Amino acid sequence: MPFQTCMNVSEASNFESSLGLYLKPVSRIKINVQLPKLSVPGQSISTWQVMEKLKETIRPDTFLYLKSLKITATVIKFEGELETKSSSERALARLRAVGSLKLNGFSERLQIRAAHATSIGPTRHDWESFFRDAKGVNEMRPGERPDTIHVEELPVCWFTENGKFTNPNEKLLRKAFGTFGKIRRIEIPPKTTPSSSMFGKTSSLHNDLLFEAYIQYEEYVEFVIAMESLRGKKLLYKGPDGKVYSADIKVDFDRTNYLSERCIKQRAVEAKKASLSEDIKVAAKEVEQLEISQKSKVKVLDKNSTTVLETKIYPPPFINQEEAQTEAQLLLKELLHRAEISEQCKEKQLKLPSTNLQSEDKSSKSFSTKDPTTSKMLKENDKQEKSHSLKHIKERHMHLYKDKNKFHRSSDHASSCEERLSPRDKDFQKDRRHKHKNKHEYNQNKDKRKEKKIDKIKDREKQHEIRLKEKKIKERLYHLHEQEKKNKEKLLLEQERILKEKLIRNLKAREEEKLKVREKLRKELAGSKVLKSVLANPNISLPKRSL
Repeated sequence: MPFQTCMNVSEASNFESSLGLYLKPVSRIKINVQLPKLSVPGQSISTWQVMEKLKETIRPDTFLYLKSLKITATVIKFEGELETKSSSERALARLRAVGSLKLNGFSERLQIRAAHATSIGPTRHDWESFFRDAKGVNEMRPGERPDTIHVEELPVCWFTENGKFTNPNEKLLRKAFGTFGKIRRIEIPPKTTPSSSMFGKTSSLHNDLLFEAYIQYEEYVEFVIAMESLRGKKLLYKGPDGKVYSADIKVDFDRTNYLSERCIKQRAVEAKKASLSEDIKVAAKEVEQLEISQKSKVKVLDKNSTTVLETKIYPPPFINQEEAQTEAQLLLKELLHRAEISEQCKEKQLKLPSTNLQSEDKSSKSFSTKDPTTSKMLKENDKQEKSHSLKHIKERHMHLYKDKNKFHRSSDHASSCEERLSPRDKDFQKDRRHKHKNKHEYNQNKDKRKEKKIDKIKDREKQHEIRLKEKKIKERLYHLHEQEKKNKEKLLLEQERILKEKLIRNLKAREEEKLKVREKLRKELAGSKVLKSVLANPNISLPKRSL
């Protein structure tokens, strides 16, 4: 059976109580047993004996299953599952406390290392990295982004109304998985045999007992909630008799874009082709059966009569199936090729924003020379800068002129006073003048430094204003380019839609013609194949036999 009974339900959480479905965490342990060096030739270690020793150390707890994952000359790796997480922690504590095993025929003890196994299922990093690196995928379309869950090995009888192994019910599946959020679409792939590979799926061992399903949610948050709540969990079912059963389900995100519009259309086309081929095979078998029945009737009449009977068999009109299939394939290829081209153009536009900005800078320079509005703006900026620089130069000249006049006046007054003073006073006054000159030069240098700083600040402000104006111009040009791109995309989408409509009309017309041809065939086969025998004409006299 694909599922087993569950004895302990203490850690179970509610999934859909109306259907009797619950979730339980999986508690698994990994054990590494290091092997000693074999000194005696021909000596060996049995894994069964090691497993029995491990089971003895864990008691009174028991494994649900214990299997060997890897066997080498130095290490044996085991994996085991217990009923609950508390029992797994107790088992780990016992194994760590023992630390080693003693086997018969070996002097050395086998060292043990045990730890919790990692939870089964993909994480958020897995699907984000997968869809980031995937090619030919558009995140704006459903089915081509992280929004669908692929659930495998679901028991059929848990999702049927009668509880028997029949086809699973989509309503019950929608009700169960609708607890995580709104579902856009659900699809259960048909059961396939190994010979038929129409949908690219192969049958498992329990094909009649288990099934798989694709569930697509409307929002990304609902998809994340479903994946995180189902990761590392078992599915429990409480039957009407009170017994509880568990099943190990496999949960993964859709890696094949199964519920995207492109794949759904491809499957519909393949299903139509398969139905057409089956209808043609059925018609051919009916024609062969008619021919066989007519030949058998002729043989019976030949035994009873000596005359030769004529049979007219009208062959059916020839339908070239290969040409029709090749035409349909060519039309599908054209559609897919055009869709891929449009998606590639969108990806390039998203991936190269920096190159677009550089090209826009160059275009802005060329555009500014052509556009009258931008040229006027630049001219006005140049005029303002020139006027500001002229004012600054005039102010500087006036300041220097005033300093010179003050210096001349002070020198005239000093010369008149020098004539009256004594030589000692003159020396003292010279020292004082020298100090005064030094102070004056220091003050002048200080003023010059201040002016330089002010000039630098003003230059920076000018540069900042110029940069702001350039940014505004670039933003305007960028918006214009974006509008042009959007218009081009709209035109391409309209052309694609018109082509798709034409192709669909042609396909429908061809299918209608094929149906008309089949109806004619059936009518001809029903009315034209009639035996012309002697018994049908009463006027014709049979030849008398000579005694």
